[in-house]
Amino acid sequence: MPQGIAREAERLSAIGTGRRQALAGVVGLTASAIGGLGAIASPASAAGSTVTTSGTKGRIDVHAHYIPPGYRAALEAAGHGKPSGMPAIPQWSAASHVGMMDSLGIATAMLSISAPGLHFGDDAAARRLARECNEEGAKAMRAHPGRFGLFAVLPLPDVPGSLAELAHAFDTLHADGVVMESNYHGIYLGDARLDPVFAELNRRKATVFIHPTDPYCACCQGQEAAALPPLGYPYPMIEFIFDTTRAVFNLILSGTLDKYPDVRIIVPHAGAAVPVLTARVGAISAMLKLGRNRTSVDAAIRKLYYDLAGVPEPVALSALLQVADPARVLYGSDYPFTPAPVAADLAAVLDRSPQIPPNLRDAFMRDNALALFPRLART
Repeated sequence: MPQGIAREAERLSAIGTGRRQALAGVVGLTASAIGGLGAIASPASAAGSTVTTSGTKGRIDVHAHYIPPGYRAALEAAGHGKPSGMPAIPQWSAASHVGMMDSLGIATAMLSISAPGLHFGDDAAARRLARECNEEGAKAMRAHPGRFGLFAVLPLPDVPGSLAELAHAFDTLHADGVVMESNYHGIYLGDARLDPVFAELNRRKATVFIHPTDPYCACCQGQEAAALPPLGYPYPMIEFIFDTTRAVFNLILSGTLDKYPDVRIIVPHAGAAVPVLTARVGAISAMLKLGRNRTSVDAAIRKLYYDLAGVPEPVALSALLQVADPARVLYGSDYPFTPAPVAADLAAVLDRSPQIPPNLRDAFMRDNALALFPRLART
């Protein structure tokens, strides 16, 4: 199967420039819409095309965000009114989210809190905010049965508070998993200080959705929260990809995934830069005797799950399908940080992608997620 998928990917280069120009239009629309440059008509809508619905009951979106009123207020109070250098905090409501889902043929969206998370330096405040956000997510699930799932947020790096919130989220709110930022004030996933949380997640055989956040490095510190990063570009444009990659490889190289093999990890944005760096990391790890070789790194990469949020087609998707298990590729919209018209165009690009064989389309859009979250098949 992987060889067949790779051949499909290679065939993409012979398709011609027209399709690449169309994709460039989608990318341009993304930049314009997110940049707040005014209402822009979707090219797909303007052309009279529609987004196809994969499967009989629609897509399952594992990369979707929500912004409860209390969280919005906390972001603004902490100086994150322009989170990660983006123009503004998007507007969100459960009702508008359901409307967007209906237009894209999304059956269920798994809600999660995005960057920059919710710990702004005070453990007690972060515990209260995590509880409020998780309760609001559960409220949306109850108000719209079958339409939402929940990746609970934890007040990390506060480990005791996170263990308490984890228990509440799973045992009382019946969350589907947890969302974890790529780093927490410089504590990256895979750091031994987070082991108690991973041990409990492993005991519960829980799912973890990784979301990137602002990188923790000397060049990024000391900036005003509302200001752009040092290069002048919003973190999601470039740095989120690399921060995800740091977290994933640290989970592998630190041995965290070996110690806690029953934790199921979803990596966002078509694996970020992980697919491109897999061979390099394996080779250098073996050369330096870091306890890993190419074979073991490859095996760890194939155990991970990956969503298709962002702009994966054609390059990122091609790289991902060369290293990932096709049974662990999932759909993601990144709404509302990706506006609805842009999410519609990106979904349409995936639906038409020659890199996704017909026998895998429903798997990527729905069936693989049902295997990961079997409760959704009963709703």
